Amino acid sequence: MKRIALTVLILYVVLMLIPLPALKLKSGDAPVPAPTEPAASGTGETSPPSAGEDDAGIFRLYDAANDTVNEIAVRDFLIGTVAAELPVTFHIEAIKAQAVASYTYYSVQRSKSRAAPDDAIKGADFADELWGYPIYYSADSLREKWGDNYDANYGKFAEAVDAVLGKTITYSGEPILAVYHAISPGQTESAETMWGSALPYLIPVPSPGDKLSPDYQSEAVITPEEFAAALKESNAELTLDGDPSVWIGADPACSASGTVTQITVGGQTMKGSDLRSALGLRSSCFTVGFSDGAFHFTVLGYGHGVGMSQYGADYLARQGSSYEEILHYYYSGVDIA
Repeated sequence: MKRIALTVLILYVVLMLIPLPALKLKSGDAPVPAPTEPAASGTGETSPPSAGEDDAGIFRLYDAANDTVNEIAVRDFLIGTVAAELPVTFHIEAIKAQAVASYTYYSVQRSKSRAAPDDAIKGADFADELWGYPIYYSADSLREKWGDNYDANYGKFAEAVDAVLGKTITYSGEPILAVYHAISPGQTESAETMWGSALPYLIPVPSPGDKLSPDYQSEAVITPEEFAAALKESNAELTLDGDPSVWIGADPACSASGTVTQITVGGQTMKGSDLRSALGLRSSCFTVGFSDGAFHFTVLGYGHGVGMSQYGADYLARQGSSYEEILHYYYSGVDIA
C-alpha cells in the first residue's frame, strides 16, 4: 500500500503540470467535459471525507478573478462540475459514473489540501478554474448557458448526482486516482505508459465506442515556423534548421494503445506527450507527415487516455451498462461505496 500511495503522489504532481486539454474537454469542444484530462487528484494516503469530518459537506473553491474563497455544498458542486464536464445529451448512467469519479477525484484533493493548506489559494481546496477552464458552473452560470432549457437540464444532472451522492471509488480501501478523459483512441492507456508509474486500477481496456465519436479524429496543419517556435519555447536547446521535412524522425515508438511514447525531433528524443503539449494536439496518439510545406498531424482521441473515457462511458450506458458497471470496467479491481 505504501508503494501505491507513493505512486499516486508522484502522479498527482505530474498531472498538475499537464495542460488542461490533456486532461479533459469542455462542453462545446467535444462530446465531453475534462480532462481532464480532472485536474486534481489525491495521494492515496487519506480516506475520503466522512460525514463526521469538519466541513465535509462543502468544497472550498478559490475564485482567482475576485481573490476570494467560496464555499459550495457538495451536491451543488457535483452538479456544477459534472455540467462542466459533460453535455446534457449524455445517458444518465454515464452522468452518474462521472459524478462518482468527480467526487472521488475532488474529495481526495480536498483532504490533501486541508492537511496542507496552500496560501496561494487562501487555503481553499482548489481553484474554480484550471488553465483557464472552469471546473465548476454555478446555477447562475448554468442559467446563462442553458437559457430556457435550464430547468430540464439542471433536473437531469441533479437526478444523476442525487442517485450517487457520497459514493467513492476505492482500491484496497483507499480512494483512487480517478482520472478520466474525453475520448480514447479505441483503447485506454496505462498510468505507467503515460506518467511513468504503474497503478493496478489504471490499465488499458478496449473502448471501441470512442471510434463512433464525431470528434474521434482530428487534423492539425502546422507550418515549419509555427512548429519551430512552439518547440523552442518548450526546449530552448533544440535546434531546428535546414530542411523541415527531416526535422521529425521516422517510426516513433508507440504503446499498444497507440500513444506515441518516444519520437525524434531535431535529432533529440522526446516524449510524445511533450510534443503533444508543445503543439496543442488533442492527444498523444498521432501520426505525422510533411507535405506542401507543412506538418500534417492526424490525431486520434482527445485527452491523456488514462482511466474512464467519457464518450466511451456514454456508449456503454447506451448499450445497457449501469454506472457501476462502467466504473468497474474502466477502473480495474475497484470497489464503489
